[in-house]
Amino acid sequence: MATTDNIEFFMPAEWEEHEGTWLQWPHDKTHRGEGYKAKLHDIWITMAKELHYGEYLHIVVCNEVEKEYVQSKLYEAKVNLEKIDFLILETDDIWIRDNGPIFVKNREGNLSLTHWIFNGWRNKYPYTNDALVPYQISKKYMIPKVEVSVCLEGGGIEVNGKGTLMAAKTSIINENRNPTLSQEEIESTLTKYLGVTNFIWITGIRGEDNDNEDTDFHIDGAARFSNENTILYEYDPFGESEAYLLKAHEQHYQELQQARNTDGMPFQLIPVPLTRKVVKEAGCKGSYLNFYIGNEVVLVPIYHDEHDKLALQIIEGQFPGRRIVGIHVSELYAYGGMIHCVTQQQIK
Repeated sequence: MATTDNIEFFMPAEWEEHEGTWLQWPHDKTHRGEGYKAKLHDIWITMAKELHYGEYLHIVVCNEVEKEYVQSKLYEAKVNLEKIDFLILETDDIWIRDNGPIFVKNREGNLSLTHWIFNGWRNKYPYTNDALVPYQISKKYMIPKVEVSVCLEGGGIEVNGKGTLMAAKTSIINENRNPTLSQEEIESTLTKYLGVTNFIWITGIRGEDNDNEDTDFHIDGAARFSNENTILYEYDPFGESEAYLLKAHEQHYQELQQARNTDGMPFQLIPVPLTRKVVKEAGCKGSYLNFYIGNEVVLVPIYHDEHDKLALQIIEGQFPGRRIVGIHVSELYAYGGMIHCVTQQQIK
């Protein structure tokens, strides 16, 4: 366990109060081509409507025309536009969890943002515009920015707000992200900028071992904190997933069993099943763990699958006092992500 001596910033847990949520709105000028916006539009409208009741929304749009389009659609959906502001900025895609800033507090408790290196998940997709999003947010909103010389995507980490960080080694301690850095050096940086001293590393899965895994196995689809002492983890109750995934599930479960919090106590582990069937749009089973915790609502990916209801019930039991809203994400999952991947919280 690392010491607290070099902590300069602190990242609260996702369930702590937000000022707002950031979204990058889908558009047809990305590398995905024509029709991208039409496929995903309804998901973004639903996210915006459900979130705006409890917090502000900050929406990145690619140009003024898109801003007017989004405003009109939100108005039609009866979203209070006084709870929305827009940043006009050319973007490569929609995954603001990974390319956006990670908001933190400094030692005095004031808001800052950390700007980590983003390389398009090992140069797999265009990213030069998206990599500038933290800089542009800092500039427009006059939020102090700290440059961090580690390659890190927001979907690759989970924090419990009490000193523990959980991540998969394959998406961070990896020659296609941080080839010159040791685990100790990466942990030291995470301690300094996120305020974590205790690390849970699951092994993960390399992308080259899984054609469907662009991210080298982000933690936010595999295991999530629901409170400071509880971890939800994915599994396939029928053992019907591909062999490499079943093997990974078993290994990760064993690693989570061995994990301890900063007081040396084990975590409560709660299994959440994958979808019963393969999600046809993505060609693989879907995870329910890629949810997003808003101030008043938890947005949960669902797939028109027989396990949807069970997953919603499990997650509802973990977040009393918050509305649990399932959002059908099969069209989004076809591109490799779900709800958590396209949201980013700005803390108070």
